[in-house]
Amino acid sequence: MKKALKDKKVYIIASILAVIGYIPLAIGGILSIPSLNSDGFFGYPYVIWAIIALYFLIGFIWSDLYKANVRRKTKNWDNKLDEEVIVSSWKRCLPFYFACLVILIMALTLELYHLIVGFYPFLG
Repeated sequence: MKKALKDKKVYIIASILAVIGYIPLAIGGILSIPSLNSDGFFGYPYVIWAIIALYFLIGFIWSDLYKANVRRKTKNWDNKLDEEVIVSSWKRCLPFYFACLVILIMALTLELYHLIVGFYPFLG
């Protein structure tokens, strides 16, 4: 995992995924403008939690499928995998985990705001 954390691609991809995860919040902010707001506004907090779950599942499943594919090709069912396969597997899942963590922090901040004030921002 330490070798995967040293790769800059992981952080670049994670930041791109996090920006994509913030799109529902940006749409909520744009639609909160009174002249653009309609009664059919969706609940972006639920979409953000769904994106968090989706990113976590994609990261977990993609790395697990990669390891299973390598095991199937090499017929290495019981022994430990090579170091390069493990590092490559971490490089595949870490961007999704980092983006999930960043969006989770934002979602928890929104939930704390909702707990204190009584409504979500942009939905007030």
